[in-house]
Amino acid sequence: MTKKKIIIYLIIFIAAVWASAIFRNVILSDPAKDLAPACRIVVAPQCQAYVLSISSQKKYEEALQIQKIRIKENEKILKFYKSRIVDKCLFQMDSKEAQSSLYACIGTQKGIRDYFLLKTAEFTVKDIFIDSLAVSQIQYSEFKDKKAALKTLKHLQKILKQNKYVTNRNEMFKIVEKEMGEIK
Repeated sequence: MTKKKIIIYLIIFIAAVWASAIFRNVILSDPAKDLAPACRIVVAPQCQAYVLSISSQKKYEEALQIQKIRIKENEKILKFYKSRIVDKCLFQMDSKEAQSSLYACIGTQKGIRDYFLLKTAEFTVKDIFIDSLAVSQIQYSEFKDKKAALKTLKHLQKILKQNKYVTNRNEMFKIVEKEMGEIK
């Protein structure tokens, strides 16, 4: 074997080891592995009950950590649901337009699938809304961190702007703006 081939194989080997390490640490990492057993699945209802119980015990650091993970996981789930919807123009409609468009197609297989996916995506956005408000309140009230609380609320506003089809979206915006006004 020549020196050139040895160097090329060595570089390929190092790149493969490096890629597998990144894959294992980034792609296969589980953000919930260090959490309590009730929150191994952070989007499960028992995790939300656990968060409520530790919040009442004033364990705000753990509650904040869990809810941040819940927000990130719900954003991934939302992205997944949105990718599965066939009629992409539903994302540009407000809730009433989307409802009437879906009701017109409800007899078709595509219409039924899009309806359930859109409603599930809407439910996920509402989960993100609730968790984001809770995170911003903990950041502001308990940790006195105005910047982090405002950053969380601005991120929530961005998510609401991207999802026009959510029912009561305008009321959600009003609540977020009210919270931002109280923090400033």
